[in-house]
Amino acid sequence: MSLASKLSRAFRHPDEIIPALRCLAERRHVKRVVREDGVHYLYRGEDYPEYLHTGNAASHILETARRFCSGKGLDIGANQWPFPGATPVDDRLGENAYRLDRYPDGGFDFIFSSHCLEHLARWQDALRLWIGKLRPGGVLFLYLPHESMLLWRPGGAWVGGTHKWSPTWQILLPFLQGEGMEVLEHNPGCDEYWSFHIAARRR
Repeated sequence: MSLASKLSRAFRHPDEIIPALRCLAERRHVKRVVREDGVHYLYRGEDYPEYLHTGNAASHILETARRFCSGKGLDIGANQWPFPGATPVDDRLGENAYRLDRYPDGGFDFIFSSHCLEHLARWQDALRLWIGKLRPGGVLFLYLPHESMLLWRPGGAWVGGTHKWSPTWQILLPFLQGEGMEVLEHNPGCDEYWSFHIAARRR
């Protein structure tokens, strides 16, 4: 998202004005460098390759997600890169991560969501809704930015106020277990996309 887009969005969402201004201030600390192996961004002592700034995070976890996600599914926050075979759910009038009225409770084998939950201030409400759409034995697969990726933190130079919080497995695993989910797999570290995943099954 461009800086102009972030600022325009901030004025439509007043809670994002201060993070957007912080984002603007932080941008002066980002240095773009071109090397033999491609473009990199240097930020506060960290080196991030350009592919982290181009979208389609889901492509970096598809092989792993396919082990858990099969049958009838939803991709919540799909954008233009939906999970293969899943029905994409985006932020549109009448349907979004908080509103899935046209989908039956207990009607899905899986729900996949990549780099969406961090955009949701009421993430607990969203996850409870998503879990309710799974059949018993259905799988929730989350792919999320790792907290160590400084440019994606709330107010960071690349995200401004669009990221509402920094998800961690330490927060999410107990929450999911408390909602009747069995954790099948999680990556406590970060992968090459500075992200981590959790796969959990509805009991």
